[in-house]
Amino acid sequence: MLFVFRGVRALQVLLAIAALGCGVGAVVLLKAYTDGEGWPLLIVSALLGLAFLWLFSTTLRLPTSYVAVSDERTRIRFAGFVDTVVSNKDIAGVRLANHRFIAGLGVRTNFKGDVALVSAWGEVAEITLNRPIRVWIIPRLLPARARRLRVSIRNPQKLVDRFGAPPAQSRPPAPARKMKHRGPRTR
Repeated sequence: MLFVFRGVRALQVLLAIAALGCGVGAVVLLKAYTDGEGWPLLIVSALLGLAFLWLFSTTLRLPTSYVAVSDERTRIRFAGFVDTVVSNKDIAGVRLANHRFIAGLGVRTNFKGDVALVSAWGEVAEITLNRPIRVWIIPRLLPARARRLRVSIRNPQKLVDRFGAPPAQSRPPAPARKMKHRGPRTR
């Protein structure tokens, strides 16, 4: 089964506009530097140039994003951030979740094991993994470990039907806290 991401074209347009802004900014700052405005403009121009290259390459790689499920393995690919193969035995389950507008698009994480690879808002599939996978927040610079992976694919219910719901998470009870005696004026 091949699951493609929803809203890829709209996200591509957003990334292309951002890349265009970075490219124009880099050229304008480079022109200001050559006019004798100062060396800090050269550094900012170089950073904007790198951002342009990264955004442009991500824009080109975004349409090749998918989740492919075979009998033994599942391949998850999202632009340049993740391209990994997971054994189906390592997938504890999949459930439907809602990705809200305020949560944003692209790669989102809380650095506590939750990573979202989303190109559209709305209903997403949340894959719970037995072993975490590495997702690059900033490619080759900032990784995150994902135990729960949200993907905004078309027909997420089919992925839920394929793997079933994840087991209910039970948290151990919190240990009882001892109160320190502070005297008669405790609050």
